[in-house]
Amino acid sequence: MFSSSNPSLEKIRYYSNYFMVLVYLFLGALFFFTDIGINTFPSYRKEIGCTMMIYGAIRTLMTYRKNKREKNEHQG
Repeated sequence: MFSSSNPSLEKIRYYSNYFMVLVYLFLGALFFFTDIGINTFPSYRKEIGCTMMIYGAIRTLMTYRKNKREKNEHQG
C-alpha cells in the first residue's frame, strides 16, 4: 500500500524492520548471557532470552524473504 506511493516510507519500513530484528537479538542475548533482569525474571531469564533470540532469527528470515519478494515484483 505505502511502498508504491512513497519511496521514503519504503526505506523507513525497510530499515525499521531490520532495526527491530537487532533489538530482539540484542535483548535476547542480554537476557540469556547476562544477569540483566534477574530481579524481574529470576526463574525464566534464560528461557526469555532464548525465545527472543529465536524470534529475532525467525523475523530476520521473514523480513529477508519479504524484501526479496518485493524486489522481484518491482523488477518483473
